[in-house]
Amino acid sequence: MLARLYRPPPPWDWPVWSRPLAAAGALGTAVTVVALVNPFKHHLAPACPLHALTGLYCPFCGGTRATWAAAHLHFGLMLHENALFPAMVLAAFWGWLSWLGRATGRWRLPGLRSRAFDVTVAVVLVTFMVVRNLPGLGLAPPALA
Repeated sequence: MLARLYRPPPPWDWPVWSRPLAAAGALGTAVTVVALVNPFKHHLAPACPLHALTGLYCPFCGGTRATWAAAHLHFGLMLHENALFPAMVLAAFWGWLSWLGRATGRWRLPGLRSRAFDVTVAVVLVTFMVVRNLPGLGLAPPALA
């Protein structure tokens, strides 16, 4: 009975703080790949399924090109490719910093998880998707050949 209650951790179990650091390393590697290979000339990811099926741009379309532009400090181009990109990066960084603080036990940031926040994000994403697909506003990313 006691053997079923206590189970020692496996020897390959990593400390909990290593998970946020591993995620940051993986994201850093992905950003480096995007920065080295120009997505304006080469397709780095599969086409957006929504755009492929409907011809509409989703709120995330242009994100790879915006990442390349930000990595090369072309902030005007970054905003042209995806105007929500800076807000998405800040939200992701806040979530990662909160995760790291909880994992290390050093700090606790207010989480971005609440019903009001979720509804606000959904409204902003849907509104942005509708507005960026209106003709003549210039918010849609340019199509790649």
